[in-house]
Amino acid sequence: MNPELQALLIVQQDDEVIRAIETRRDALSPRLAVLDKARQRAADEVTRNEAALERELTKHRALEARIVEHRLRLEKNTEVLNNAQKVKEVTAASAQVEAARKLLADEESESQAVSRRIVDLRTAVAAHRDVLERTTAEQVAARGALAGELAVIDAEIAVARAKRDTSSVGVGRSLLSKYDRVQTRRRTTVVFQLHEDFSCGSCDTAIPLQRRLPMSTGALIEPCEGCGCLLYFIPTPPAAAQG
Repeated sequence: MNPELQALLIVQQDDEVIRAIETRRDALSPRLAVLDKARQRAADEVTRNEAALERELTKHRALEARIVEHRLRLEKNTEVLNNAQKVKEVTAASAQVEAARKLLADEESESQAVSRRIVDLRTAVAAHRDVLERTTAEQVAARGALAGELAVIDAEIAVARAKRDTSSVGVGRSLLSKYDRVQTRRRTTVVFQLHEDFSCGSCDTAIPLQRRLPMSTGALIEPCEGCGCLLYFIPTPPAAAQG
């Protein structure tokens, strides 16, 4: 068998080993995703309640500022009413005092409602922070176990890739590049032996007649025109001479 072909087939075996190990690594992803989702859900609740709390605090500060203004206006209107002499002036001043008193009462009532919401939100934030901290603490052991498994698998992958690098030394740069492109795209076996009728060992597409003679020597490794896999042919050894 062509030495370069032998080396390429070994590289392909090495890639199969690497893919198998990577499959084991990928199988850990759902477990990690479950942990991440639970923690993210708790963190999102903290963020959501903190944002709501900040909005209510901003609203409360604005209300308190308006309340101060309205109290000053009520005091001013009350002073005007107290100093009014004419009926018309008293009537106008009374209306202004009543309007200012109502507006002040409305905003004080709203401020109290906002204050209650702030208390509730502060309680909610504290509760959700506790949940987040508890969730994080509860996941320490599980994340540690996952990290240990990942470390073992990553070490296996490193060893397998090092072996693959060694195996690929026997493959020419051009052929290895061609193989890598196909293998990276398909992520499966991509080097196949031609059948005796010169059809692809992967998709059964027959190679053109003009390519059969060069391929029949066993020296060429060429892509299939149907599926793109790399094909090789092993010539039938000559019959032993009769004595």
